[in-house]
Amino acid sequence: MEPFEYPDNDPGPQTLLTSLTAEQNTDRLHWLMSRFQGYVGLISYMGAKFTASEQGLAPVLRDVAKRGLIYVDDGSSARSIAGQIAGANNLPYAKADVVLDTVPTPVEIDRALARLEMKARDTGFAVGFATAQPATSCRLGEKSGRARDFPDADYNGGDQGEVVVTSFTARAPAPE
Repeated sequence: MEPFEYPDNDPGPQTLLTSLTAEQNTDRLHWLMSRFQGYVGLISYMGAKFTASEQGLAPVLRDVAKRGLIYVDDGSSARSIAGQIAGANNLPYAKADVVLDTVPTPVEIDRALARLEMKARDTGFAVGFATAQPATSCRLGEKSGRARDFPDADYNGGDQGEVVVTSFTARAPAPE
């Protein structure tokens, strides 16, 4: 999805763009989806401009809803209108409450995880978003109790729980 800094910050080929027609973006979405199997939905990434554009985003999310998929907003843009569009199309939706690796260091990831845990305790659930950076993958492996998968990790234990986002997207309220 198109970021505000596009094309200087280019997500790559077949990027969904605000300058394209609904049909062109839907074709690109179908092309991207044809490259994978077994997914349950889509998540925004680098798409702050696209997720702020009703003209661009609405046809894409309508298509996602028709396919019975879910949509997860990565939470990186306050301008995103995905929640409103998802609600209008009965699309299961969740938005990340905390981006876990804005600063990809173990200390900052731990602080973000603590914020995420506090949110989950307060509301009953919380959604975290993280990239696949090595420091993030390592820290999440440690925190989830899978330190054995990361032999160089310095794991001190913890009582973190993981729940797949599909378990609560249907009950996650769309923003008003």
